[in-house]
Amino acid sequence: MSASFHCFHCHSEPVSKQWNRCDYVGIVFLITGSFYPAIYYGFYCFQTFQIVYIAMITIIGAAVVVVVVRPEFRGHEYRWIRSCMFLAMGLSAVFPVLHAVVLYGIPLAQKAIAFNYMVCMGASYVIGTLLYGSRTPEHLFPGKFDYFGSSHQIFHVCVLAGVLFHFLGITKAMAFWHDTNHSCAIPISEMRLVY
Repeated sequence: MSASFHCFHCHSEPVSKQWNRCDYVGIVFLITGSFYPAIYYGFYCFQTFQIVYIAMITIIGAAVVVVVVRPEFRGHEYRWIRSCMFLAMGLSAVFPVLHAVVLYGIPLAQKAIAFNYMVCMGASYVIGTLLYGSRTPEHLFPGKFDYFGSSHQIFHVCVLAGVLFHFLGITKAMAFWHDTNHSCAIPISEMRLVY
């Protein structure tokens, strides 16, 4: 979506506005979609927690979509509000991640939910969002980052890094659950001793 927005936003103002909405909705889908496999594997043997957390992020995502497609929130003066909404949406992952850490303990959480990868993913997204929202580095050095190295470009690199960490983490969590305890027959107390 973002690539399409950047390609077509110079076409005309109406086209730019439509693609801008699509870009924001794409960001919401990326964040929401990254929750689903993490919650699925993070609570592989706990279907109730899966349902609760997936419902939570779906409702939050739907609310954010409703706000970001509204014309009154598209202006540059609302850049920080949009950034904060995306940041808050992403940071809502703290609840299920901490829940999983309490449930499994850190050593087992590193395997069961690929905790280290999820932290790196979150850090990538947060750093990118903060740089984008604050327009760093271009506000510190006006005119020096007009073509290369702007906060928007850094944001996209951070998002790609976050997506890579997410993919690697989900791959590790999937392998852990499918290779070791796919039937949920081993209790967590025993898993902590073995893994």
